Amino acid sequence: MNKIATTLFLLFTISALSAQVETITGKFPHQEKKYSIATQPLYNFNSGVRFDFEMRIKDSPSWVQISPSGYWMPRANHDYNYWILPSGELNYLLGAGMELNYKYFFNRKESLYFAGGCSYTHYTIEYVDEYWRSYSEDGLVYQVKEYGATKQRINKLGINAYFGYQLPKPTFLFDMFVGLGYRHSFRSNSMAKPFNDGMLSFGYSGVVITTGIRIGVKFK
Repeated sequence: MNKIATTLFLLFTISALSAQVETITGKFPHQEKKYSIATQPLYNFNSGVRFDFEMRIKDSPSWVQISPSGYWMPRANHDYNYWILPSGELNYLLGAGMELNYKYFFNRKESLYFAGGCSYTHYTIEYVDEYWRSYSEDGLVYQVKEYGATKQRINKLGINAYFGYQLPKPTFLFDMFVGLGYRHSFRSNSMAKPFNDGMLSFGYSGVVITTGIRIGVKFK
């Protein structure tokens, strides 16, 4: 009787371990992770910083990405600070934004993905240049061109859709992506510089190419 009980116990244990091994090996190690945090280094070239916080939706290949960003260039003691492509010479910049994306891995290994979402960014810009100042006199409105410090405030809305490749590593996160988006900017000062020279400009409105790399870590 004891031999039968012992044999049944061993068979049960082996079966349970086999089932557990099958469950574990059914997923790659990185697919057990539920959270990640990363940054996009290309933002640093435009006096910005961005962090991407991601969370897996239940036990699926779908993720939600929340990305706060900030821009800051301290006020200079002279007329301008330094060159920020493609906006020119500024002497002060302060900005903040938020982006929300849905991300879906469409291959079994969870390395290829599609993502899409929306964004909002606000900029306060101060620069020194010629500008038009309006004033009233005797019931008439006049405009005069002056040279000095002026401000421009910009609110920018955007939508994004892009494809990416993410290394299937358990902890280290590295991915690169490319896609298209659309931006629409609202400027507070119609007399000031619009900052809309190109796709990377603060006040640009139109279709944009979105691309970049992300570096970070994954964790439970």
